[in-house]
Amino acid sequence: MTSTDNTPGQDATELEKQLAAATPEEREKLLTDTIRTQAGTLLSTTLTDDSNFLENGLNSLTALELTKTLMTLTGMEIAMVAIVENPTPAQLAHHLGQELAHTTA
Repeated sequence: MTSTDNTPGQDATELEKQLAAATPEEREKLLTDTIRTQAGTLLSTTLTDDSNFLENGLNSLTALELTKTLMTLTGMEIAMVAIVENPTPAQLAHHLGQELAHTTA
């Protein structure tokens, strides 16, 4: 996802459609890009796929906000602990991609 505007209501349907139509590899890339963009916006920094959220200033409030934003964008239920257990955009995207695969299988 290349857009950094915070209009989750508009983007949600488009992202959900993209995720549903994507291969597992494409889905993980879409999720990584979305997570990196949304987390970077919340943390006011530029993140790489392997940037650690906690090392870049994530706290409980921003973790909650990131979780809520990602749930709105993806239509998924995401436990806040998933961000702590998967502390980089790539790891979290992989985790969410696996969750999506299980729900669509």
